[in-house]
Amino acid sequence: MPIEVRPATIFDDIATMVGPKKPTSNVCWCLSYRIPSKQNQELVREQRGEFVKELCDSGIPLGVLAYDEADEVVGWAAVSPRADTSFARNRKIPHVDDLPVWSVWCIRVRPGHRKQGISHALLAGA
Repeated sequence: MPIEVRPATIFDDIATMVGPKKPTSNVCWCLSYRIPSKQNQELVREQRGEFVKELCDSGIPLGVLAYDEADEVVGWAAVSPRADTSFARNRKIPHVDDLPVWSVWCIRVRPGHRKQGISHALLAGA
């Protein structure tokens, strides 16, 4: 099955992959390493999705999405320059170097699409 990986800029597709089934649920939305810890804890329920929508509207991709041959979103990888993540500011994670590398911290593949190489395609696309 051919998989196409694209920058994650479409809110509805991101919501399909990392949003809650119920809008009032308190789920990650892959924000935990993208924003400071205090802000991450303050954003709850619908606020989390609203914040992700604002990030999408900025035009900066939040990661990458995988699409199948029917153009259905089937995978997600959160990716960002390491310097823009909480990895770079966390006192518990040892500072390794200052190289301008990118970090991937979350990969999700929808049920029914697993074991088809989608995570490999997401990493290659990231």
